[in-house]
Amino acid sequence: MIAKAGKENSLAARLFVILFAAMFLSFIAATALAAYVSWTAYEGDAEERLTAQLEVVEGELQGLDSKQMEEVLARTHLADTRITLVAGDGTVLYDNMVDTREMGSHADREEIRTAPDRGEAVVLRRSETTGTDSLYAASRVNPDGTVLRLAESRASLAYYLGGLLLPLSVAVLLAALLSMLLSRVITRRITSPLLRVDLDAPLKSRTYREITPLLERIDAQRVELVRQNEQLARAVEMRREFTGNVSHEMKSPLQVIGGYAELIEEGIGSPDDARHFAGIIKSETQSMRMLIDDVLTLSRLDEGATNDARAVDVAELVLRVVGRLSSVAAASGVEIAVDLRECSVCCEEALLEQAVYNLVDNAVRYGDGRVEVTVGRDGEKVAIAVSDDGEGIPVDQRERVFERFYRVDASRSRSTGGTGLGLAIVKHAADAMGGRVFVGESDMGGAAFTLELPVQ
Repeated sequence: MIAKAGKENSLAARLFVILFAAMFLSFIAATALAAYVSWTAYEGDAEERLTAQLEVVEGELQGLDSKQMEEVLARTHLADTRITLVAGDGTVLYDNMVDTREMGSHADREEIRTAPDRGEAVVLRRSETTGTDSLYAASRVNPDGTVLRLAESRASLAYYLGGLLLPLSVAVLLAALLSMLLSRVITRRITSPLLRVDLDAPLKSRTYREITPLLERIDAQRVELVRQNEQLARAVEMRREFTGNVSHEMKSPLQVIGGYAELIEEGIGSPDDARHFAGIIKSETQSMRMLIDDVLTLSRLDEGATNDARAVDVAELVLRVVGRLSSVAAASGVEIAVDLRECSVCCEEALLEQAVYNLVDNAVRYGDGRVEVTVGRDGEKVAIAVSDDGEGIPVDQRERVFERFYRVDASRSRSTGGTGLGLAIVKHAADAMGGRVFVGESDMGGAAFTLELPVQ
């Protein structure tokens, strides 16, 4: 499991390695320190013991001459302790372990040189006589400079640790196992709150305060993702519905065109009938062209392709639109009245013109004789209002009239020649230009559409 976690560069694996290394190295350091302190204490005890023995033997030699001292030392037995008596000139008078005849002058020995000055000297050095590390304690025993020296062979630190090799090895192995166990337990306790984080509701998870900003960002992204998914689902559904509506709207004129074309092909009817059939085909073809143009416009708006913005004189644009629709209005017996104030907005002129055209055209189609178009400024907004004296729009349907292919009265809408996409184009165009469009009731009892855009 650890190997797998390491390959994945997981937090648990890193924590485990760091904790294990820290614990194991700490134990090794503590063990080494304890061994050194133990060895130092061992050396200190040996020094105190040797010094105490020196004081005892020194007391027995007080007031004696050299010969008497040798006799007393010959009767003195100290386990594992070497006893040496050195004259003031460095000559070895007595040694309980080495033949004095084989021993040279000891005047240059550190403990012998320092004992007369200090009264007592303790030195740890390598013995030139025995070739071993020894601890020496020396003391002056009479005024002529005779020195009594006691010595014990001492083990070096390496030798001392060598004797502890087996127990130290066992301790190191136990430390490794204990460090591994504790590291695993601590790692699990540290990582378990992270593993329990509920990504569906991260802010409700009980975890570390330090990762709260991360959880807040995750939650914000989760909410945004849910919102985007919902929008995507709605968009897919709207596109599916839109595709179905387009197919349905195009099917009817195609059937009409196909039917009348077949009649003409078979020569059914008089020449006047043929001209009548051709007129119907032409009308249906124009309807299809209008539908295709509107579909392409909506597609362009959905893609956000509206970046040719410039300053536009709204009053001039409205007059141009009214002029284009004057013949249609006159043919329908509708009067278009305008009340314009000079205003400018920054937008794509063609897009604004189409939006205004759709509003005025819609009012002409559904009005009952009069359409009013006003342009004015309201604070930081320019308002373009188009009102008619028709039947109006019920309150519960005023939001839906901007949906694609939605018609308040389907039969009447088709009879007027509308595609069902005009107001949807107005809504998308308003959004693209940073404005909004809404509908209410006009003073004439019909519908009143208002397009608001930010001032240039």
